[in-house]
Amino acid sequence: MTADRKKLYIEQNKDNSTLYCKLIGWLDPNTTPELLDKINLEGVTSLVFDMQDVEYVFSSGLRAMLLFQKKLYEQGGTILLVNVSDSLRTIFEYTGFESMLEPKP
Repeated sequence: MTADRKKLYIEQNKDNSTLYCKLIGWLDPNTTPELLDKINLEGVTSLVFDMQDVEYVFSSGLRAMLLFQKKLYEQGGTILLVNVSDSLRTIFEYTGFESMLEPKP
């Protein structure tokens, strides 16, 4: 596995009070601080993470999602994880993150 595959790329697009973030790569102890630094929730009431191209989520990535959820709830907002692969969905469900997941079709 190359080092490039263990990076995290973040594409952001804000539409009014909704922030859409496409994540590509890994959410691990090395990349999670970058995610926490780059996501600005000022004026955001809805945060949507497109997880289609996320290969793996470590516990640090789960913690980041909880931090975003907590901050959004304090602001009266919501977080939603969409396009989550079956393997990542299992991790999120097993760890109690069902409320963040887009319902299965």
